[in-house]
Amino acid sequence: MIDISKPPRAVRSRLDLILLPSEKAEVTAASDIDDSGNFGERWVFLTKMRLLVLDKEGAVSFEFPVQKIKSLEVREFTGNGMLTLEDNDGNLMDVVRFSRTRSKDFLNVARHAVSLLAANGGVENGNGRAAKAKVPGGEEGPVEQSRCPKCGRALPPWTNVCPACIEKRKVFLRLLGYVRPYWKAAAFSLSLTVAVTLLSLLPPMLLRDLINYLTEGKGTVVLLTTIPISLLVVYVASSAASGVRTYAMAWLGEKIIFDIRTQVYRYLQMLSLSFYDRRRTGELMSRVTNDSSNVRYFLVYGSQQLIVDVILMVSVGILLFMKNWSLAAISLLPVPVLILGTVVFAKKIHGTYHRIWRTWARMNSVLADTIPGILVVKAFVQEDREVDKFRSRNVELLQADLRSTKLQSWFFPGIGLLMYFGAVFVYWRGGHIVASGGSLSLGDLTLFVSFLWMFYGPVQRLSQLTDQLEVAATAAERIFEILDSKPEVRDTKDAISLGEVKGEITLGNVSFSYNPEKKVLDNMNLQIKPGEMIGLAGASGSGKTTLVKLISRFYDPDEGTISIDGVDLRQIKQRSLREKIGVVLQEPFLFHGSVAENIAYGRPDATREEIINAAKAANAHEFIVHLPEGYDSEVGERGARLSGGEKQRISIARAIVNRPSIIILDEATSSVDTATERMIQEALENLIKGKTTIAIAHRLSTLRNADRLVILEKGKIAEIGTHDELLQKDGVYAKLVRMQTEIAKVRAV
Repeated sequence: MIDISKPPRAVRSRLDLILLPSEKAEVTAASDIDDSGNFGERWVFLTKMRLLVLDKEGAVSFEFPVQKIKSLEVREFTGNGMLTLEDNDGNLMDVVRFSRTRSKDFLNVARHAVSLLAANGGVENGNGRAAKAKVPGGEEGPVEQSRCPKCGRALPPWTNVCPACIEKRKVFLRLLGYVRPYWKAAAFSLSLTVAVTLLSLLPPMLLRDLINYLTEGKGTVVLLTTIPISLLVVYVASSAASGVRTYAMAWLGEKIIFDIRTQVYRYLQMLSLSFYDRRRTGELMSRVTNDSSNVRYFLVYGSQQLIVDVILMVSVGILLFMKNWSLAAISLLPVPVLILGTVVFAKKIHGTYHRIWRTWARMNSVLADTIPGILVVKAFVQEDREVDKFRSRNVELLQADLRSTKLQSWFFPGIGLLMYFGAVFVYWRGGHIVASGGSLSLGDLTLFVSFLWMFYGPVQRLSQLTDQLEVAATAAERIFEILDSKPEVRDTKDAISLGEVKGEITLGNVSFSYNPEKKVLDNMNLQIKPGEMIGLAGASGSGKTTLVKLISRFYDPDEGTISIDGVDLRQIKQRSLREKIGVVLQEPFLFHGSVAENIAYGRPDATREEIINAAKAANAHEFIVHLPEGYDSEVGERGARLSGGEKQRISIARAIVNRPSIIILDEATSSVDTATERMIQEALENLIKGKTTIAIAHRLSTLRNADRLVILEKGKIAEIGTHDELLQKDGVYAKLVRMQTEIAKVRAV
């Protein structure tokens, strides 16, 4: 994967030479296909003046003035796409070719080109026609992206919340809401913190009396005994309170972090599939683990320390002025500089922490991709490549951490130096007062200096707390981005639960697209009768899997309606709907656990007898009883200890236990051998008996017994009929059958 934020050095150097002093790249896109059609890097830069394409050596392969652009079009083909340009004279030019994974980047180029022309007043382009960006699907106009109504920034694709407009005050107040259920424990630990702080005021006072007695004879000889005993009592009490406080705050922290992680994970389960389409596993793992841990310091320690430090700073400050206002005024000299420095530091460190968390998420994503796919990595001998990829992410994290460390390395020592300046001035002025026999005794000066450091301590901790608060704020923003994201598929207030389902499914003028560039289903109408078996067939990408996802209501159609027994799916509770639908996927997914737990996944309350009966109906009982621990045998990570056919039969048993009224079979026998396929087919016959069934299959021979076949082509229904009827029609289905027959003959030879 090319990182568009880091063009090669040769490209950057060449670009610096090409661009004028007043010119800069407004948008960058990286192509992964070279001029010869092979995989290779090319870089597209759009400035306010021109569109440039450079190869990885820095050579310019294309250059065109922006003001002469009439339109930019992103065209998508099978496996790749192309950015094409039309000039004011109507001439068409190919700019750059790219793989489909880079399509969004080049749609951005087209969108920004239109924006630049509009901003420069060049929309007319000298010929009275407005510049346009054309997107796949034939629609014209700039690619729309949701924007924040407050600041106008583009919103992240996974959320409708603008990170830039989140107010820290509201973030922290919202975080404090997690403390509310444990307010008694929080109050108890806060009281212990206050007690420890108050106890810390006593030793300086006792030491002042001791020094005054030793230097000036003030007091009695009893002080030599009572003061050490008093100090010992204070230190013991302070240590005991500190120990209890440490445990209380640790208990509070674990409870809060438990609640946050549980809430985030629960909410992730409630979000629609479209949310996961736009997010990587590692990023979501980072939100649940790292980010939730990072808010703990503020909630448990930071918030309490903030309260105590403010109280201590104000109270000690009053004591300092009461003791000697001139020395107190001198001690406050560094404070304005310190406040200004803290504000500047907070602004700089906030962006740095955002980069750190993004880099953490990217590194976690590499782990989440590679570890489950370790078999593929080893099969293709790509261990070194994956290590290099991880090392690259690790280097990014190292650099981000070093930027944070660099900021901290000058800020915190600088604060300490300012405080030392204040202390030195107090020593200088106070020493003169004591030496001249003024209003201060040596004991009083010692007490004043002790209080001074007790004043500077909260000041220093508050400045350091800024760093921790920025960590917490950044992490909280990322957590709240998830919690504030709205599920695209959600139940209405008057949604109903389904009773007994006959299984009639009706699609009326249904259209759907995963993105605005291309419709996957286009104005589809279909009626499936109760108990009918429908076979879905068609070329890859024709919309078969999307159709069954809509019927399961993993997505809502953009247009039209889907109903079961005459009830619109949007009026049915999702839980109730999916309890009536059994799904058997092409690649069965088993969870780490026992065979019995996986079979009963949809109905955890299923009895052992029901589990065994379902396994027998799925032709799985025989191989299960021969496992080392039978139904209690562990299946391993994603069912790694079982064969593909065994996993498929367990997934069929899982569907049988759920007692569905509607069955969806998505290529259920495509990846098994003939003998296993026969066993699975028998299991499927037991599963679908008397139930409405929708079966997807590329192996068309498996659909011969379907009541009707629905053939899809480019998101539309091309043909409907039985196997024999469609063969006689000699259309799309007949062509597919002939192709598979020829392939089978070649394989046989």
